[in-house]
Amino acid sequence: MKKENKNNKEVKKQNENIWTVPTFLNASRIVLAFVVIYMIFTKVNVKFIVFVFAIAAITDWFDGKIARRYKLVSEFGAKADITADRFLWIGTALAFVIVYSADNQLTNIHGLQILLIMIREIISAPSALVALFSGKGYPKARYVAKVTTFVQGFALPALILSVFYPEWIFVSLPLSIVIGIVGTMSGFYYVYDVQSMQDKPTSKTKK
Repeated sequence: MKKENKNNKEVKKQNENIWTVPTFLNASRIVLAFVVIYMIFTKVNVKFIVFVFAIAAITDWFDGKIARRYKLVSEFGAKADITADRFLWIGTALAFVIVYSADNQLTNIHGLQILLIMIREIISAPSALVALFSGKGYPKARYVAKVTTFVQGFALPALILSVFYPEWIFVSLPLSIVIGIVGTMSGFYYVYDVQSMQDKPTSKTKK
């Protein structure tokens, strides 16, 4: 019976349809991430940068909704979603720091906010690499992770706007503090969940 279940899982994995709307949205998010990075480095008007970033962030919300609604959830889709998210968040944050710090436009408070906004990615980065190369998949996203991503979608563009429009710091700073709390929780939960998956014996080692 165990052997039969294993074979069924392998067949299902082989027959996964990767050409779906969620996959297209994930691919679009990666492309838009590069567009945002390019716009930051070429110093396009910050309003356009935030607009494109917002579109990219919205695709993250839609791909999950569509995948669950139409039962298009797959291992490939989960990996594509996480990869797209990392391109968008980490790529945008790095470009932001590199370009605006080089122009001496960032203050210590800006640096603190970017640290808080990216705290989950900083904590979970090693575990994310383990999950990527281990072949055991990714843990299911906890509610706190979804909250972190949602707040990040507002905090990061607000922070970028605050460089040129100082009044936006009254939006970005409170949101950054919230992310500092929930993002830290999310990061450590992710580390724990990945470790738990790694500790589980594979079907080959089971007797």
